[in-house]
Amino acid sequence: MSDAERRLRAQARQGRAILRKGRLHDPEGDAAPISGPDAVALVQQLTAESWALAGLAIPSYTRETITWRFVPDRRT
Repeated sequence: MSDAERRLRAQARQGRAILRKGRLHDPEGDAAPISGPDAVALVQQLTAESWALAGLAIPSYTRETITWRFVPDRRT
């Protein structure tokens, strides 16, 4: 089978594909919400664990030299 025939077969399958979005169950509420200092501490802990799992050293840069990008909120 040639590449052109494979592409035609793939396009035909895509035309027949039906995707349905559904849920397995209703979402549950947050059983233990946190905020303030506890939330910041949790983010710090998860960040350190993520870097460690990746096998990388935690970056050491100052707030003035941190790389950032502003992304405006387009929902409003």
